[in-house]
Amino acid sequence: MVGLLVGFVPSALSLLSGNTISVNGIAIVGWTGVWIVTVACGLGGFLFGAIWALVLRAIAIASGR
Repeated sequence: MVGLLVGFVPSALSLLSGNTISVNGIAIVGWTGVWIVTVACGLGGFLFGAIWALVLRAIAIASGR
């Protein structure tokens, strides 16, 4: 949820201030760019959380609880 918020708020504010969102040098105009950034940040946050959940679970199993 935090990743979605971190992606949506800055990109929406950037769009409303008149800037064009650029991803890898490609300009994406309008709300499509906002949603692409939002999904990318949400996916990144999900993967970050999933990896840390696996790491902490592996440490718990290795320590024998």
